[in-house]
Amino acid sequence: MSAAIARIKSHFANWREWELNPIVIKELRQGVRSWTVTGMLMLFLVVLFLASVGFLVSESFDVNASSDLGGRMFMVFGAILAGASMVFIPLYTGVRVGAERQDNNPDLLYVSTLSPARIIAGKFFCSCYIVLLFFSACMPFMAFTNLLRGVDLPTVFFLLFFLFLVVCGANMVAIFLACLPMSRPFKFLCMLLALGMAVSILVALVAFSYELMRSGIGSRMAGRDFWIGTMTALCMGAALVGLFYVLAVALISPPSANRALPVRLYLTAFWMVSGLLSFWWVVKVGESDRILSWTFPSFAMLVLALLVTISNADQFSRRVRRKIPVSAAKRLFAFLFFNGAAGGLVWLVGIFAVTDLITWLVMAKFPAGAMSEEEKRIFLTLGLYTFAYALTALFIQRKFFARRPAKLTGLLAVLLAGGWAVAPAIFLFFANRLSWSTVEGLQLGNVFNVCYTRDRSQVVWHELFACGWLVLVLALNARWFVRQWANFKPLPKVVPPALEEAGP
Repeated sequence: MSAAIARIKSHFANWREWELNPIVIKELRQGVRSWTVTGMLMLFLVVLFLASVGFLVSESFDVNASSDLGGRMFMVFGAILAGASMVFIPLYTGVRVGAERQDNNPDLLYVSTLSPARIIAGKFFCSCYIVLLFFSACMPFMAFTNLLRGVDLPTVFFLLFFLFLVVCGANMVAIFLACLPMSRPFKFLCMLLALGMAVSILVALVAFSYELMRSGIGSRMAGRDFWIGTMTALCMGAALVGLFYVLAVALISPPSANRALPVRLYLTAFWMVSGLLSFWWVVKVGESDRILSWTFPSFAMLVLALLVTISNADQFSRRVRRKIPVSAAKRLFAFLFFNGAAGGLVWLVGIFAVTDLITWLVMAKFPAGAMSEEEKRIFLTLGLYTFAYALTALFIQRKFFARRPAKLTGLLAVLLAGGWAVAPAIFLFFANRLSWSTVEGLQLGNVFNVCYTRDRSQVVWHELFACGWLVLVLALNARWFVRQWANFKPLPKVVPPALEEAGP
């Protein structure tokens, strides 16, 4: 008993050594000294004040008092807050992280002894604090709308909390994009695309908030279905934020580290939990279409992960080989989740096969809203084509461009798919035979033609062609795959010279 009490005391005694993430302190100190955050916050308050004065002045000229003045003011304030938060804060966070990722800037990411996970966590927590600062400044104006008519406090707090989580998720996406190993022109292009997506999300967010406020959130909070749907959305959002966090940590980790292990483990857990959640909704509602909300995102995740996986290097660093298990069973499991393209391909094949099998079984068990046989074949054929393109690019890169870095393999796969789709159209255009009927005609090998064939019965020809192509590239890459498995061995134990001399 005394030993247990002593262990508890020693455990809590270590809490005195706890300290705040130093990245948070550094970022907040630089933010306070800079006029960027302060100036944007002051401009934000001025816009809110002028908007409130405009509402009150326009209301004073009306003969009849408006019954929804508070609701209209709340929506305007919410749109201003969402616009300022969704555009400025992720842009500010992403620009700062991107500037530290440049080679000519020996900042914290290159000279610090902090772990990559702690660095990314500090950047994310600092951005969340800035979001909280903007929301705190807007809170008095939101509370003022409750004194008028048209909005209640549960609606105010729920929508503000929902908006806060969305902006925090956008900050994590901005950190991930800033960590991508790209040059400044490509990062600027990504920034423009991200801003366009932020504007579209902003419009959808304001429309969704207006619909929630109009339908009355307070009256729906007593129902269990409302909280089930809310918790489902929160869990999925938190899982996506965690995914971008793990990816950002892997991007800033040193090349010798085992980058693939945390990412593949997280993706596998995310895939399994989201599948169980979708299956629960299928059982609850009785409609098989609910499983598609897991099937199609899983396929999109598979395509993106496949492009990254085939771009992995073939050589294993000494740091990775030290962690390879000696046992054959454990080594097989580690082969799937450690660095390397071969193990990653097997891992992705397993995910796709299980996803396709579960989708077919659910469709057979719950026929309500099920996909047709042609749609099932289309989904299977798209997967076969995806792996065929990836293995073809892998063979070309390893066979003919072995001196080039392996990270170009994913780009080569995209170029192969795009070239195969565009080349026939270019040829027909110059031959003056290009028409919409030729685009909808059968084009074997064109992955985009699978979804746009005029005759759906022709999908079976795509399926057979994709199977044959996949078998061919599997045979071409068989020797490379065997060599990768043979090289996946732990480092041999080095016996000290003193022990060798003392031996028999």
